[in-house]
Amino acid sequence: METMTEYPIPPEAEPQLPAGETLPGKVSRWFLHRYPVWPALRHLADKTVPRHSQSVWYNMGGIALFFFAVQVVTGILLMIYYRPAEPWMSVQRIVMEVPYGSLIRSVHHWSANLMVLSLFLHLFSTFFMKAYRRPREFTWLTGAGLFAITLVFGFSGYLLPWDDLAFFATRVGISELDKLPLLGHFMADLARGGPEVTLDTLGRFYTLHVMVLPLAILAVLGLHLLFIQLQGMSEPDSFAALPPEKKRYEKFFSEFMFGEIPIWMATGVLLVALSAIWPRPLAPEANAAAAAPAGIKPEWYFLSQFQLLKLFPGRIELLGLAILTLISLGLVAVPFFDRSIPSDERGRLTTRLGVTALLALIILTLWGALS
Repeated sequence: METMTEYPIPPEAEPQLPAGETLPGKVSRWFLHRYPVWPALRHLADKTVPRHSQSVWYNMGGIALFFFAVQVVTGILLMIYYRPAEPWMSVQRIVMEVPYGSLIRSVHHWSANLMVLSLFLHLFSTFFMKAYRRPREFTWLTGAGLFAITLVFGFSGYLLPWDDLAFFATRVGISELDKLPLLGHFMADLARGGPEVTLDTLGRFYTLHVMVLPLAILAVLGLHLLFIQLQGMSEPDSFAALPPEKKRYEKFFSEFMFGEIPIWMATGVLLVALSAIWPRPLAPEANAAAAAPAGIKPEWYFLSQFQLLKLFPGRIELLGLAILTLISLGLVAVPFFDRSIPSDERGRLTTRLGVTALLALIILTLWGALS
């Protein structure tokens, strides 16, 4: 039998350990000797964050990341008991029999909603602070991609309980996709797995929700965070115009990160409180032969699109879909349109359009919720 030949590390290659060095120091020195990552660590240690009157908006990205982490943990816990072959029964078992199952499910629901809200605030604060301008075009694009993936996350997860509200809301949502020209019918059949919403549809949504979208969001999130680390936090125009002696900065991995910990703790308390006071209900099991419940509506983050399409009934509904498409394309194109200084006319026009879009979004959402 052959014996494995050992190749010991030459004594001169071993790091020199000072006398009395602690165990963490020895472990760090052992690791860094084999993986020299000092340039990256030095870059992270030198990273700073500008301090100004709008600095509070820098926290929205970290809050969204906190809710995403909660989604991952609670989602894994729910997957242990969830069965796609008997979706409603498995969710009922989670709610009625599994210890703390109802609380975990409610935390998962509320963290999803608060994640969408925090990403919405993060997107618009980035927009109005002009943080999409050169050289941060791809930081903006990856951020917009994260927001879009999160919306698909919410839509795919909504069907999984297989109750009547989820079933009919999903059927309505896919029917809107079916109305798109050219590829609309193909995309709707691909999402449904056929002409109607069935358990095959749920199987596709489940795979999308627990495998495809998590991989996609991790890839885009990794790029987004990499771009932020390489380019640093953006500075608002008012802060950039200050003389150097009046600008204030703080260390990212000491002052800023430690300052975010109380915020994460507060959002965690809010999340548990919302889940305990307003637990996520489970409606009766879906029945395709039954009539749709009265006043069925999508989740709040789809209400503005839903209400806008209601303004264009019948044959002119394509006009509403065209408006939604143009708004999405405008968000993608904004860093390539508004590239100049604050006094530039394009910058002022972009701000006006952003204010108009934000007001329209709020009005349509409230209108859809109250109608």
